[in-house]
Amino acid sequence: MRQKAGAEKPLLKVDGVAMIELVISALRSSEKFDRIVGTVSPNTPKTCKLLKSKGIETIKTAGQGYSQDLSCLLSILKPHKVLVVPADIPLLNSQIVNEIFSTTSYMQEPAISIVLERGFVEGIGVKPSIVFDQYCISGITIFNTMAVGPGLVQERYLVMNRKEIALNVNTKEELELAEKLLV
Repeated sequence: MRQKAGAEKPLLKVDGVAMIELVISALRSSEKFDRIVGTVSPNTPKTCKLLKSKGIETIKTAGQGYSQDLSCLLSILKPHKVLVVPADIPLLNSQIVNEIFSTTSYMQEPAISIVLERGFVEGIGVKPSIVFDQYCISGITIFNTMAVGPGLVQERYLVMNRKEIALNVNTKEELELAEKLLV
């Protein structure tokens, strides 16, 4: 497995396919969305080009940080429910997306974040990136933009111990693990 040095993270390949393409495929295959939008910044020009070539609408943010970019995105997409999925979870599939939607279909909360138990994540060989208490953040959140106000967003956590959402690729070792787990 050889990746180009300095490659944009969403374009890193797992089993010969860019991670962002794997995520898009999972979202499209779920048939749950009226539209799929990619968030890009000045830091991801090649990702933007790829998304546009695949017919994916893009929203440009300043690239100042996750919270700022997310706030920008949610204000643009108001009044919709928005599923935020990071580009670095290459094991995501349509079955998991459908499971998330069936579990959260009647949400009234401003946000529901999908988390995993730390023991489960570590048990499949993944070193968690963000941990609170005994839970790991998957990076997947559903926002009800009509219930999101200024400031901190109240969120509920939904535990889903699934290998398909346990791995956020942040290191070369995690990229290699994604290759092994993508069976």
